[in-house]
Amino acid sequence: MAEHALQGVGAAPGVVAGKAIVLGRFDSDDLIAPSERAEHLERARASLEAEIKSLEHIARELQKRGWNEDAEIVETGVLMARDPGLVARVEAHVVDGHSAPAALTAAAEESADLLARLDDPTLAQRADDVRSLGRRAAAHAVGAKLAAGSVLIATNLGPADVADLGLSATGAALAEGGVTAHAAIVARSLGVPMVVGVGPELLDIENGEEVVVDGDQGLVIRRPDPSRVDAAHEKGIRRQRAREEARSRRDEPAVTADGHRVTVLVNAATMAEAIEGFEQGAEGIGLLRTELPFLDARAWPSLERQTEFLKPILDRLVARTATVRLFDFGGDKTPPFVGSGDTRGIRLLLESPEALRTQLSAILAAGAGKDLRILVPMVTHASHLDAVGQVLHEVLDGRPRPLLGAMIETPEAATDASAIAQTADFLSLGTNDLTQLVLGLDRERSKTAPVLDVRVLRLIAATIRAAHDARIPIDVCGEAASDPGAMAVLVGLGVDELSVAASRVGLVRQWVRELDFATARKEAEELLRQAGDAASQRV
Repeated sequence: MAEHALQGVGAAPGVVAGKAIVLGRFDSDDLIAPSERAEHLERARASLEAEIKSLEHIARELQKRGWNEDAEIVETGVLMARDPGLVARVEAHVVDGHSAPAALTAAAEESADLLARLDDPTLAQRADDVRSLGRRAAAHAVGAKLAAGSVLIATNLGPADVADLGLSATGAALAEGGVTAHAAIVARSLGVPMVVGVGPELLDIENGEEVVVDGDQGLVIRRPDPSRVDAAHEKGIRRQRAREEARSRRDEPAVTADGHRVTVLVNAATMAEAIEGFEQGAEGIGLLRTELPFLDARAWPSLERQTEFLKPILDRLVARTATVRLFDFGGDKTPPFVGSGDTRGIRLLLESPEALRTQLSAILAAGAGKDLRILVPMVTHASHLDAVGQVLHEVLDGRPRPLLGAMIETPEAATDASAIAQTADFLSLGTNDLTQLVLGLDRERSKTAPVLDVRVLRLIAATIRAAHDARIPIDVCGEAASDPGAMAVLVGLGVDELSVAASRVGLVRQWVRELDFATARKEAEELLRQAGDAASQRV
């Protein structure tokens, strides 16, 4: 039969081929006959046991690498799988006539709902982990184990599934979802090709069916031609070789051919991204997104929940900087408790001062003894930074004060960069939003928009000059930092740090090594001169 292409939207670039694992796919939704229930009960128990062995193996591997806290998190999953209450619920569902996979999923959902209602925030946060456990055990029950080389097919993915995506799957495709969803952001960072918004036809794919996921074109190919499969595998091999090369050179600094030092950091929202970035040589975290785990929260996250999220990531830092961004809620990242207004970023936090105090306290508690920087999102005036600094001073309680920086990602902020720089300890250029707002593009087009457009470039250059005049460091944490052409110009203009997706850390470090700084500086100056001439001609 001929190839059949399903059109979606590319959420993470790359092309992969593999056997499909359809998350949540059951043999049948029909009730099973009484004579079959004993067999299904045995299959459900065996699936839970298989999941336990899989988790125990992962925990041992993490311990071998010295990642003991991560191992403890995985071992918590083992305890969940052995919970007598969960086992009893599975047995009850089978007795009622549900199949093994349906019973596992339903029982996990019930256990998760009970956890979510608890007053203990640590236990309540495990609810999504239990749901993910149920889905994985259900996959075991239908003989579809998520393993290296598989392609994950699902309606959507929640935060608890993202770790599985990063650790096991080669690629993923979602019937629903968007390119700014949590799973998509992490997939891009980990280098896992993903297509989203394919539609319900995606779920017609069978477990074990070979498919190609083309994150570049936004396609999922059923019955792919052998030549297409071979090409996908070849791309995967090249990508893996590049990753191995990056890991082998992770201890080498990113220095241009003529001796100019550039710091390369990693953007992260999860433990998996931080680990991957460090494995490829990241010298720290340039942007730790704090809002993504809480997009489904019903209220501002508590001190305990935030500390639990931050501490395992920050504990991994040894002689590295961690830049923790305050909640950037609003726009396409609006949780239910925020509402539907236009307020975003720091303005939203300043309207909820207790939430700001709680987050600053959580950062200080989780990052005790670490080289911390706090990044304030969507700053438009120096007064925003002053307000945060005052609250930070109130919650320090004798602890060292972290550096406080402003994210320059609006035309207003770039125009007022000189005043902001006098208040800030560092600046960070968010080129995605800046490009979007200056050029009037939607968020997704802004990812690939021409950051070197005259209107954008002049604001970037003015911001860099403001940081230099104030003698404070400036980094870039937008997509432009990992675009080879834009990166060279940014380095030539004098940015000190580049913070990029985990999967691109090694690549960007290599680009820096191949760059001649003197040449990059001359070319950047010439580009600015041309931009000035073009602006004068328009006047």
